[in-house]
Amino acid sequence: MNGEVYRFGAEMTLKRFVGEPELWCGMLRDPVSGMRFIPSTRSPRLYFVGGPYFFSSDSTHDRFLDDPGRYEVKRAL
Repeated sequence: MNGEVYRFGAEMTLKRFVGEPELWCGMLRDPVSGMRFIPSTRSPRLYFVGGPYFFSSDSTHDRFLDDPGRYEVKRAL
């Protein structure tokens, strides 16, 4: 989520997280503005390569949609 990596000890815990990640994740970094924030159920979000992305505002969500490759979190393998 937003480039953060989460590890789970049980399949049930993973399912709970996937169902409502904003209730479990804590602070995230907006991929566009870099601002740290705690997402809520009303936070703008979208699913992109690698999972969900949450945004601190509608404007950063819209900027991400304009050029998602620019803001996509890429991890080295």
